[in-house]
Formats: sequence, structure tokens, C-alpha cells
Amino acid sequence: MAEPDPSDGLTRLEDLITDDLHTRIGPTNRASVIGWGLFFAVAHQVRAVLVLHKAGACGAASPNRRSALEHTITLRWCVDQGDRIGDIYNRKLRNDQIQLAKALKADGTADRYKDAYQAMADTVKTVNETIASDPNERLAKIEHLMEGYGLTKERTFYMAESRFVHPTLTGVQTFFRDDGDAFNVSQTPIHDEIVACQLYCLWILHAAMLAFNEVLDGKPWTEELEKVAKGFGFMTTLPQWQGPGDLHAR
Repeated sequence: MAEPDPSDGLTRLEDLITDDLHTRIGPTNRASVIGWGLFFAVAHQVRAVLVLHKAGACGAASPNRRSALEHTITLRWCVDQGDRIGDIYNRKLRNDQIQLAKALKADGTADRYKDAYQAMADTVKTVNETIASDPNERLAKIEHLMEGYGLTKERTFYMAESRFVHPTLTGVQTFFRDDGDAFNVSQTPIHDEIVACQLYCLWILHAAMLAFNEVLDGKPWTEELEKVAKGFGFMTTLPQWQGPGDLHAR
């Protein structure tokens, strides 16, 4: 029996992303609004992977594949965390602004970027005055989310993919090889497709849609997502939180 064609599954999923999808989110539901951004970040990265695949540059898609995985896992957390995720991300923004402001001061460019520096200072002040700290702020780090949801396989993939995102011997060795008889160098990666791009894109897009469907009014994708899952052996339910604490409670 022939294996199902991933491009077929991708078309079926893409057909679900209709132009009127925005009518399915509530503007006062912070989880659905943030989820919208997280989901379309995944869809954008999937598009990039497929373009690179078509161009025969699959090796260059590691950052896109890893980013899609990060956004998908964060989207899953967003569904569980609910409205509270907005405060958590504002707290994270505060911390990022503090670090950036310190960097501007350290290199002596704070005066040159006076307006930007003031905007950062205002952000930090506003967050400090209006948003209390939250123990779940640590979950803004993807490693903690993967551990909390028990995503062992995803963590392994993330770690392996990272070796092609950052400068490592694993990454640079895709351009040379010693076969014992000669030292061979190449101007393109020796391994054209480290990951089966189309199947990966189908898997990650399905996982993201499974999560995003939870915050869409009426969960319109449920039936088709179940059909695609059964056809390709994907999960039909979301991974459940296994870490300490309640994601919903303050």
C-alpha cells in the first residue's frame, strides 16, 4: 500500500485557512489574539521551508523548522495558559527592554537613541506598575515548555536541529567529508535533505492547527484535522501538561 502524499495533506490543511478566519477569534480574548500571531508565524515558517525545499536548499531551512517547532509548542501552551499569557509576555518584554537598555548604556549609544531609550524606560515603568510577577514566566523559555509537556521527541529534534542553526562542527561538516581515501569538500551541503521537508511541514502545521483550533469560535477544523491525523499517523489530541503547578491558577 502506497504511503499517503504529504503534499496532499498540506493542501487539505491550507484549504482550512480561509480568508474569513479572523471572524473566529474574539478581540477581547487575549489567548486567541496571541494565538493568531503564533499560528501564522508557524504557517509563515512552513511556507519558507517549502520554498527552500523547492529550491533544493533544504539544509538552509533548519532555522525555519526550529522556529516553527518553537511557535507550535508555545501555541499549545497559549491554549492552556489562557488570558494570563498576555501578562506573562508583557513581563518578558519588560525584561528584554531592561537588557537592551543596559546594552545601549554600556556601549555609549543611549543618547544617540534617546527616543527609543525613553520608550523602553516607559515600557518597563508601565509593566512594573500594572503587572505583577508570575511564576509561569519561566515557561517563556521553550526548554521548560518541552519538559512540562513531556515532549521528549520534540526536544531531541530541537537539540539536533540547533546544531545546524548555530556554528557547530556538525553544521560545518555538511560541507566536507573524509572518506578514508580522500578529503572531499563541497560548496553545497553533502546531504541535500536532512529532514523530509514536506512531511515535517505537514506534521508541524497539523500540530499548530490542532492547538489553534481550540481557541477558534466553534472549533471549525476539528473534523478535517482528525481525518488528516488518521491518514498520516499524527496525534488527534493535544499533549497534556505534566509539569508542576496549575497553568490557569494565579
